[in-house]
Amino acid sequence: MYENYFFDLYGTLIDIRTDEGKPSLWRNAAEFYSLCGASYSASELRERYLAFCAEETEVLALASPELGMEGVEIEVRNVFRRMYEEKGLTVSDTKVDDTAVLFRVLSFCRAPRLMKGAKKTLDGLRERGARLYMLSNAQNCFTVPELRSLGLLDGVFDGIFLSSDFGMKKPAAAFFSAALEQAGLSAAEVLMVGNDPAADICGAASVGMESRYIHTWQSPPRGMPMPESCREIVTLEELLGE
Repeated sequence: MYENYFFDLYGTLIDIRTDEGKPSLWRNAAEFYSLCGASYSASELRERYLAFCAEETEVLALASPELGMEGVEIEVRNVFRRMYEEKGLTVSDTKVDDTAVLFRVLSFCRAPRLMKGAKKTLDGLRERGARLYMLSNAQNCFTVPELRSLGLLDGVFDGIFLSSDFGMKKPAAAFFSAALEQAGLSAAEVLMVGNDPAADICGAASVGMESRYIHTWQSPPRGMPMPESCREIVTLEELLGE
């Protein structure tokens, strides 16, 4: 029986379907920025957003060469703020957060919802005294409102570790190690649960953490070898029987 769990979020606990390529996203986001005094066309907004994301990533990668371009994670709030600033506007943190939430909602193909068995599993593990943590490649400004709306923000997790808050993302061993340090735990004390063989499972193995893999529609195609420290489960509820 395990006493501490690190859970991936998207594709493991939450079913979320987004598409940042939708023309309607950029059209409506540009209209919002324009109404706020930062005039953009849809194509200009998309171009500048992607350019700022690339610039922010490059800066982080140069500061952390051991992680490289693929291992760092930007804070996308900075991008939304810069898009106001380049049009001569200074905006509050609240305005930036509201802009981020709007952008996220516009990207939805369907509103996020809990994966089957997620709440039952989390509640059951808590009832037996387990400590639960979230370790996710995610943007704080997107994820926190989603957790709140799904009832997962308050009193569910003992710690929430999001890549945008750490400047790095899974499968970087440094991200797992930093989360373990904040939780005050060793790798041997924690079981990782996730749906991505590379990010979740191999990332966990790189620091000596055992894991459980669950294949969902959001998982990469099968075929990647799993470490011996991983066992596949079919449903999240199987964790309650361990």
